[in-house]
Amino acid sequence: MKVLWLCNLMPAMFHKAFGNGKHNKEGWIIGAYEGIRHVPDIEVAFAFPVPVEDMVKGDILRGTLDEVKYYGFYEDISHPEKYDESLESSIGLICEEYRPDVIHCFGTEFPHTKALMRVSEWKGHALIHMQGVMAECEKAYTAGLPQKVIEHNTLRDVLRSDGILRQQEKYALRADNEMEVVNAADYFCVRTAFDEAFVKANSETAVCYSLNETLRPAFYEGRWNVDECDRHSIFISQGNIPLKGLHIALGAMAKLIKDYPDITLTVAGDDVVRGNSLSDIIKRPSYGKYLKQLIKEGGLEGHVRFAGPLSAKDMKKEYLKANVYVLPSSVENSPNSLGEAMLLGVPCIASYVGGIPSMAEDKKEARLVPACDVDALASAIAGIFDDDIYAALLGENAAARAKLTFDREANSRMLKWIYDDICKRNA
Repeated sequence: MKVLWLCNLMPAMFHKAFGNGKHNKEGWIIGAYEGIRHVPDIEVAFAFPVPVEDMVKGDILRGTLDEVKYYGFYEDISHPEKYDESLESSIGLICEEYRPDVIHCFGTEFPHTKALMRVSEWKGHALIHMQGVMAECEKAYTAGLPQKVIEHNTLRDVLRSDGILRQQEKYALRADNEMEVVNAADYFCVRTAFDEAFVKANSETAVCYSLNETLRPAFYEGRWNVDECDRHSIFISQGNIPLKGLHIALGAMAKLIKDYPDITLTVAGDDVVRGNSLSDIIKRPSYGKYLKQLIKEGGLEGHVRFAGPLSAKDMKKEYLKANVYVLPSSVENSPNSLGEAMLLGVPCIASYVGGIPSMAEDKKEARLVPACDVDALASAIAGIFDDDIYAALLGENAAARAKLTFDREANSRMLKWIYDDICKRNA
């Protein structure tokens, strides 16, 4: 059986071939591949966007790395909301050359998946891997922000046409792409009640397969210990856009700092707050400017650290030394960061939104709080800070749940079964 993985980003394993530095995004794709690569009777090839600006649109690159075939195509990954019809030629050419039995598509809202749905000869082989639900992301994008912040633009925003409202508009365009894909496809991998309900509401022919993620290998070893964590420390895995709710976490910290004067917050991922140089100020987006304001007004200067993009190894260190992991997003489907923290047994607090209730039971495996509720989040954090026994119990229960959810062997077997079933249906 030949399977083509159609990815939204170049997987890290191919960066050497293109002379690029590795990125820390979409690491779960490699985790999933490590689980399936040794399964008998399956050959996996990859197709992904390549950073070759002068590449002829409609053409493709071909190569082999460590006996794995790959194909590169031109796509403007900086603007995934824009559709380029030339992708239909690229994707069609890749399919004609590789002749896959199944095309496993990652990134429902990206142009390459939409292009596949428009290549009539091959769309019936597509397996759509649900990640987020863009329509809900667009609705919740500015949740918890003052209107004046939503409408404000910094110099950087004006020059890039990338203020908060423009970012929300881009999510709306991505939601349109995703809706076309869901309307056209037949086969879907879903992870939660949230994404399954969305698919079934928008596709009359949908066959939904329940498939949990396989996480990056580093997170299957190690366990959080209350006696080894940094007291009163919070870790957040991403805070560069309003959707991720960092402003809500900062509001909660401002309420907690009087009772916990040593409280700290570490934020991984892209740093939109930046430093204090003139260059930093010029490049700071309006959301970063608002976060900077919240830090100052909340007396949090010196208590918040932006760690930047982190490797799996460094992310694991941050999880293990945190007193609590917090996911304050206004909407999520099945965030792998929450799964990583749970697998390590870290006490977790997350917003009660989207697919998160499918991942953890409130007060048993995590604390789930209403989105954008600063008081509820502050109370939940204090509850973990003040009760080591409860914190440890939450972590133990989370690890037990995550061990089942993210079981590598079980997920690989399920993925093989899904591929087999699609082939039988298409026979």
